[in-house]
Amino acid sequence: MFNHIKKLSAISMAVALLVPAMSSAQGTWSSADWDTDGTAGLTSDEFNAQFATTGTYDAWDRDDVVGLNEGEFATGMYANWDADNDMQITEDEYTAGANRWYGPDYATPFNDYDVDSSGYIDRTEFGNAWDNEYYSTWDTDADGTLTEDEFSTGTYNTADVNSDMVVTIEEEGWFEGWFDGDDIEAEIQEVGDVM
Repeated sequence: MFNHIKKLSAISMAVALLVPAMSSAQGTWSSADWDTDGTAGLTSDEFNAQFATTGTYDAWDRDDVVGLNEGEFATGMYANWDADNDMQITEDEYTAGANRWYGPDYATPFNDYDVDSSGYIDRTEFGNAWDNEYYSTWDTDADGTLTEDEFSTGTYNTADVNSDMVVTIEEEGWFEGWFDGDDIEAEIQEVGDVM
């Protein structure tokens, strides 16, 4: 989708953050491993190819049927927003998750999700309030599932908060702690289905 060159200096920290997060079974790599064409930056194709090796997509794809369906995507999102993995999304976690994934203009207030006013969002509340417009945007071929390429491209583009086709130093923290598929899979299995 985007065949432009990303500045290596802009994402070197993001790649460095991947290394300690990888399990020994998955191995580790350096920024030079991601930059397979030897240019001073990463193309979206290079990112997608390396992202595929992290196991993140497979962790979100719980039923292992081809394509990430909307329920799996929502469950993965819930697990991602629940930063402390306590099966409750607090208002701070909600704000951070919404800003991270939807951007600062996302206007749905916490209380629209927290319908029982408990101070946190449980799985059922999250599933009931789920906004699928975001999922639909990533599903570029409109077939009702996300391919691994659609998922990784969407992930990378979401991290480019200001949409300038460069992940800057300010944006690269978006990826922190995000790429250990084994850990993500364990969290998602604990969450179960949100919708």
